[in-house]
Amino acid sequence: MWWPLLIDRLSASCQMHFMGNLQHRIKRYAVALAWVMAASTTLTACSETSSLRQPSPVQRCINMSGALEAPNEGEWGYTIRLEDIDRIKAAGFDTIRLPVNWSGHAGTWGRYRIEDHLLERTDEIIDYALSKDLKVILDVHHYYDLNMDPARHERRLESIWKQLSAHYETYPDTLIFEVLNEPHTNMTAKRTDDLNRRIVRQIRQSQPHRWIILATPDWGSLTGLLQSAPPADSRIILSWHYYDPFSFTHQGAEFFKPTPPVGAHWGTKADMDQVKADFARAAAFRDLHSHPLLLGEFGVYDAAPMEDRARWTRTMRELAESNEFGWCHWGFASNFRSYDPDKEAWIEPVRAALLDD
Repeated sequence: MWWPLLIDRLSASCQMHFMGNLQHRIKRYAVALAWVMAASTTLTACSETSSLRQPSPVQRCINMSGALEAPNEGEWGYTIRLEDIDRIKAAGFDTIRLPVNWSGHAGTWGRYRIEDHLLERTDEIIDYALSKDLKVILDVHHYYDLNMDPARHERRLESIWKQLSAHYETYPDTLIFEVLNEPHTNMTAKRTDDLNRRIVRQIRQSQPHRWIILATPDWGSLTGLLQSAPPADSRIILSWHYYDPFSFTHQGAEFFKPTPPVGAHWGTKADMDQVKADFARAAAFRDLHSHPLLLGEFGVYDAAPMEDRARWTRTMRELAESNEFGWCHWGFASNFRSYDPDKEAWIEPVRAALLDD
């Protein structure tokens, strides 16, 4: 080591100056090294979190909305046709979500038996979709009474899932169960978490590998997602729905009162910044819990300006994909539609926003 010999030849004041300068440089290098090590540790932790999380089995999905979620199929203007499933497969989707109004077709006491005709109809659709190499999400939709009076109806939902899990026990894992759509009002975050756990535990008794999508409180919103406490289960999918800003996505939607007026536009830098921030928060929550995350619903009502509607749809789809979320557009041929059954054709700007590069 040569530098001690050099120091001996320097004056005392020079030696002090030299050593002070050297110590300063050593501290700077030590700080820099610590920063590099901390950054490396953070990146390693992020990589480990990502590697622990299984990829979502759902990538590109569409909701078969407005059919079996109605009081009776067809009452809301759309009945699912098997050829529609062919169209969905040919377009490039890998999954359909099947919202079903089970609570409207189950007994109100005792074993809460589900009506045979509804099971037969869902069997027909599920069997056909699976035969076309599509995955299917089977969803409990529009259980309004549960949201108003959970204490009275939670047991009924548990019975519905006991029947559904037994009925579909032998089906492949490409059939995915979704516990409940958009709990709200009196279905608080804690109440929803507790119900999720009981139903997951019940399904796991016979189906340890079935993918299960959890209910998210506060209408399935980002706020509800961030309030939830999902169980530790390697075959759980978290879900959230995104319809912001509501005044844009629901403009002209007569079923909502007061109806948001038509003419709202979307696509400013502020609009883009807000949605990016929202998706980043969802991704952070996903990474914290190491579960796949599904954007289970997103869409714009038909009355919105088409150019803005397509821009919003493409932005949501691309942000979902860049954040490694699966996504499921609402919907196919009812309201918020991407396909026009009267013209027997895809609504091209919406189809392109969902599927084209």
